Amino acid sequence: MKLNAKTLNILKNFANINKSIVIKEGHVLTTMSSNKTIMAKATIPDTFAHKFAIYELNRFISCISLVNDPELIFGETSVHIKGNGHSMNYHFADASVILTPPDKEIKLPTIDVECKVSSKDIQSITKALGVLGLPEVAIAGDGDKIMLQAVNSKDTSADTYNIEIGETDKTFRAIFKSENLKMIEGDYNVKLSSKGISQFIGNEATYWIAIESTSTF
Repeated sequence: MKLNAKTLNILKNFANINKSIVIKEGHVLTTMSSNKTIMAKATIPDTFAHKFAIYELNRFISCISLVNDPELIFGETSVHIKGNGHSMNYHFADASVILTPPDKEIKLPTIDVECKVSSKDIQSITKALGVLGLPEVAIAGDGDKIMLQAVNSKDTSADTYNIEIGETDKTFRAIFKSENLKMIEGDYNVKLSSKGISQFIGNEATYWIAIESTSTF
């Protein structure tokens, strides 16, 4: 089989969440961060015939890129990658040593806030985090507007950066560690639960991301 560009893009993104992955039969990929603060799921255009595990996902992707127009032939213990006279064997890992998400999809215990966040706004807030040296992103409502913010919730004197993204009649502040926001580029429908979890639903993938305990609803 030849991997679709979308599949490779998803794998590259998932490698930022967990360096390892267990790929199951079918056309759905899932991953979970080692500290269990991020889980992601994506439906891909390719279909895998059987389950296999990759311990270093970025290395696997780099190996595929070594071969021009690569074709992947999957065996029981390895995959043969070939193209234009070049070839290599890449051996699978032991799936039992890799952290995997639960088979049952996470359902938010409550949905207290829903909003939309655009790709442009995510890019702007990411830039602000770097410029201002801030560690967190917040989605906050003041009873009138919903704001996407770059913040430091532990320092009330720290600078903040705000982008208006919607309207609300609720007062809340959902705080995320910036390193947990590892979504693939795109627009997202966001659902926030006061129970400490959120869901970011995009065109390419869906992410479940922990909300920090310092949040208020």
